[in-house]
Amino acid sequence: MEAQRSNPALHRVPRYICQRRWWLIPLLLWIGGSALYFLGHMHDMRQQLTAVGIEGARNMFRMVVLTRDWNSSHGGVYVPVTPQIQPNPYLDHPHRDVTTTDGVAMTMINPAYMTRLIGEMAAADDSTVFRLTSLKPIRPANQADPWESRQLERFEQGVSESWSVENSEGGSRQLRYMAPLVVKESCLACHAVQGYRVGDIRGGISVTQDYTPIDSAISRHRGDLLLSTLATCLLISLLGWTLLEQLRRRWIELAGKIDEVESTHRQLLQSEKLAAIGQLAAGVAHEINNPVGFVNSNLGTLGKYGQQMTDLLDKCRRGEAGEADFAAFDYDYLRGDLPALLQESRDGLERVRRIVADLKDFARIDQSDAEDFDLDQGLESTLNVVWNELKYKATVTREFGKPPPVRCIGAQINQVALNLLVNAGQAIVEHGTITVRSGFNDETVWFEVIDSGCGMSADVLPHIFEPFYTTRPAGKGTGLGLALAYDIVRKHGGRIEVDSELGRGSRFRVTLPRTERA
Repeated sequence: MEAQRSNPALHRVPRYICQRRWWLIPLLLWIGGSALYFLGHMHDMRQQLTAVGIEGARNMFRMVVLTRDWNSSHGGVYVPVTPQIQPNPYLDHPHRDVTTTDGVAMTMINPAYMTRLIGEMAAADDSTVFRLTSLKPIRPANQADPWESRQLERFEQGVSESWSVENSEGGSRQLRYMAPLVVKESCLACHAVQGYRVGDIRGGISVTQDYTPIDSAISRHRGDLLLSTLATCLLISLLGWTLLEQLRRRWIELAGKIDEVESTHRQLLQSEKLAAIGQLAAGVAHEINNPVGFVNSNLGTLGKYGQQMTDLLDKCRRGEAGEADFAAFDYDYLRGDLPALLQESRDGLERVRRIVADLKDFARIDQSDAEDFDLDQGLESTLNVVWNELKYKATVTREFGKPPPVRCIGAQINQVALNLLVNAGQAIVEHGTITVRSGFNDETVWFEVIDSGCGMSADVLPHIFEPFYTTRPAGKGTGLGLALAYDIVRKHGGRIEVDSELGRGSRFRVTLPRTERA
């Protein structure tokens, strides 16, 4: 804040650029975005790895179903009886156990028994476990656990498969997948006695996989991703902060340059105004000298009249005055001439006062705040200031339209009017006419200066508002009058329109946006 107070150019810099604490907002947004990216990426990775595990379980289910279908389509298969493979006590079949001609005991392996044997073999070699389960099992060990029971109930409602990540009794996480087994014609040989029909849900195959490898892969990737995300976030943050710092410095430098330009512009405007006043000084002095001259002459006459009146009053006091004395002093003429002299002197002093007031209004070069401005009054004041330059060269016609007050810097608009009037007078070679007109509509107020001077060619018109461009001889003009007028009107949100033809005069119209009072 101290720096801001010590550097006046900072008032032009937006607060969110000048005060670094505002930079924390995009920084926090960037950090939040990076965190969301990290969490989203980890979520997507978990979803993808889980989807891979589910697809593996789904393929295992399909292979088991194909094996079961092959078994049931062949009416079961026989294998030798071993300590590991004993006759299935839950299989009610007349030919469950047979003996080959060479005396080898064989037992029938139906689809359910085959599923159990394959599951035990898979569990011994891998962490993946699958088993046959049902809500109404023939073999008690196939009774569904709570999770499997919920899935079987969902299958009854039309769900085709189900999976989730669950915590085991030992605390480890497991990926569980389950799909239904639909009763087929070949299944009725064993399960018809249970009341099943083709298309019913007999049970399901539950596939359980250890979720630890997926968690381990995610943990490893989490560390790498966190490190890269933090590094990227820090790098981009430092780069962004550096760019903002450079932007701040450039902005402050630019604000300083703008202040310099505006200061130069004010000085240029002041110089042009003073130059205009200097150019008009002789005429203004003449306008002031005329009334001052006859006021001074009237004061001399009044002095003589006063002396005569004093002498006459002294004689009257002594009682010596007679009608002849009054006639000698020409009393009747003196009595009638005194009011006329006083009124003439008052008029002359009022003329001087008005000229001085108009000069004062015109020369308010430090006015910087916009205020309600009476356009017609400003034009009249400017005409009074420049009158001596115009009265010998042109007949000035006023056609004021009484526009409403306009919000502007009045002294600057007076400067514009002065420049246009001086140019109009200079464009008239011998004697012509100058018309000063004002008006308004719903959106704008305007005034225009029309002269019957020499006009301008089409080649000159595009350049008249360029700084230092002038068609006058060297030393006769700065070429800044119209350029400054154009700049002043533009800063007020208005425009200057020019209509000129060589040999037929020119018309300059200044249009300003109309503002209503609150």
